[in-house]
Amino acid sequence: MKLKIVTPERIVVEDEVEAVSCMTTDGSIGILPHHVPLVTPLAIGVMSYVKNGQKLPLAVMGGLLKTDGKTVTILSDAAELSNEIDLVRAQQAKARAEAELHTHIDHAEIAHAQQALARAMVRLDLASSATSHAAHH
Repeated sequence: MKLKIVTPERIVVEDEVEAVSCMTTDGSIGILPHHVPLVTPLAIGVMSYVKNGQKLPLAVMGGLLKTDGKTVTILSDAAELSNEIDLVRAQQAKARAEAELHTHIDHAEIAHAQQALARAMVRLDLASSATSHAAHH
């Protein structure tokens, strides 16, 4: 089946894959060829797809997943492969977001800081899993 992951800036992935696994706002979902048609919102999290038997992870910052069983399309504000993540920048963003959570009372600012923290944590999770995975090869 075809996987297409699109952000406003670029097409992140466009490839033939065997399976897709991601986190929706309702929980984890796996999609294989001939899946029933589905449209669902995605949570901020690490998703993966399987190509030639190899599991390939990436960070997706929310968005929408749509499938007709032949194609899986993911539209997201941002998506990054593990080799594209700047670990130092992600750690700095995490520290900034945590500091903002401790200094702000305003609900909108807290929600913004929580989103920034969630994005930083997903990047760090993906980068650290890719680093430990690479060490095993």
